[in-house]
Amino acid sequence: MIPITLALVLALMTGSLLFYVVILASLLAVLLYAQVGLGALLRNFKPLLILVAVTALYHLAFSGKDTETLLEVFGWRITSGGLEMAGFYSLRLVLFITVAFLMTLTNSPSELAEAFSKMLKPLKVIRVPVHDLSLILFMAIRFIPVLYEEFVAIRNAQIMRGVNFSGSLVNRTRKTAYIIIPVFVAAVQRADDIALAIQARGYNRAPERTCYSRSRFGRNELRFAVLSSLFVAIVFYLTD
Repeated sequence: MIPITLALVLALMTGSLLFYVVILASLLAVLLYAQVGLGALLRNFKPLLILVAVTALYHLAFSGKDTETLLEVFGWRITSGGLEMAGFYSLRLVLFITVAFLMTLTNSPSELAEAFSKMLKPLKVIRVPVHDLSLILFMAIRFIPVLYEEFVAIRNAQIMRGVNFSGSLVNRTRKTAYIIIPVFVAAVQRADDIALAIQARGYNRAPERTCYSRSRFGRNELRFAVLSSLFVAIVFYLTD
């Protein structure tokens, strides 16, 4: 968590494209070393390509108007500054997405919740409900696949009823919006059921919580955290 947090903080401070390229390549190498297949990465990243494309097109259209014009198509000027900003912010977005993949594809929801609880443990002094926040995080991550299955099931039901999701981007977006409302209603109903289940089981925030399985922060973890943090800091220093 420490090197990842450091990388995200420095990513917001740097203006170097090279920093993003090096850190992004390192994260991809770590994911492949953790036996997360390239196919799995592509499948997870595919739905987010539209967001990256919109970010790049926005900066190509509205950024760097006072810089050199590289190409003009139908009155639309593509400038060197706009191209640089499009690459910069697109890489920043891809970096943040890759960090999210690193956290979620290499750790279980319970491990993430436990790490989150340990990081926020000092806040107990000021009466922050750390364990409650960890439980919320665990349930949110755990039910993302469930909501996706709800989305797919509702979409297939709409297709069976004759709804056509093909066509222009505007048409597909408009028809997809019809699915979001039933998914939102199902999510609210599921949240209400979970709240009733927790209440029925007598959940109480007052007692000290324990973990079924505990992860240990040993020498190997400390060595990896220190070396990774040094690597990120050195890349930031050399590329800034």
